[in-house]
Amino acid sequence: MLTLGALDKTFRMYWDDMERCRAGRAYWSLLHVTVCLPDICAALESQNGRTLGKLYIDWCGRHLPDQMLTGEERYAMRCKVLHEGRAHVGQGRRYSGFAFTQPAANGQVDHRRVDGTTLILDVGKLSEEYRIGVENWIRRVEAKPADPIATNVEKNRQTLVQVSPKPMPTQMPGVFFYSNRTS
Repeated sequence: MLTLGALDKTFRMYWDDMERCRAGRAYWSLLHVTVCLPDICAALESQNGRTLGKLYIDWCGRHLPDQMLTGEERYAMRCKVLHEGRAHVGQGRRYSGFAFTQPAANGQVDHRRVDGTTLILDVGKLSEEYRIGVENWIRRVEAKPADPIATNVEKNRQTLVQVSPKPMPTQMPGVFFYSNRTS
């Protein structure tokens, strides 16, 4: 059964990486981490631990409700960014593409402004919005641990990638380690 705080631990590596991206001004990397979060959440909720576009769209509609960005638009943005490295999506409901910005040196932010048919989004602000959506989702799921969705989440959580230190073997047959150590 899903326990309180389990999902916070699960998402800790994402939150930490997002903070490292922000601190290092690696906004392109931050955007990639951000747009994959609904995929992870939707896959956790699903019976088979997998997601397709519809589950991503539905998850965004439920947990990132927004007058400016529908679940479909978020999914189109995700697909273009992650799979094609592009921001042009063709003609959608309102936007033909997105322009991604980062805070200016003076701290000024350009976020949620429409320029023609392009929606301008500050990646730092966008990542905060997604994180809040995921954190709210975590609270809802953990509040009902007996719910079928929480059962799926707990089952699928066990198979997520985890990053942890793994010691290298000291000797591997056929592999030589070189070192500049003199001892």
